[in-house]
Amino acid sequence: MTKEKLVEKIEELLKTDIHLKFLMGLKKEEIETLVACIRDRVDQVGE
Repeated sequence: MTKEKLVEKIEELLKTDIHLKFLMGLKKEEIETLVACIRDRVDQVGE
């Protein structure tokens, strides 16, 4: 997945209209880690 798609996924997970394009400054691996952390937390809250 591209960095652009990963940032879009973060925006989707957070259900925000705020553009998080500043995250593009991170390495792809760092964005992937952030997506995983957010997804895990969202799953915990949803239980």
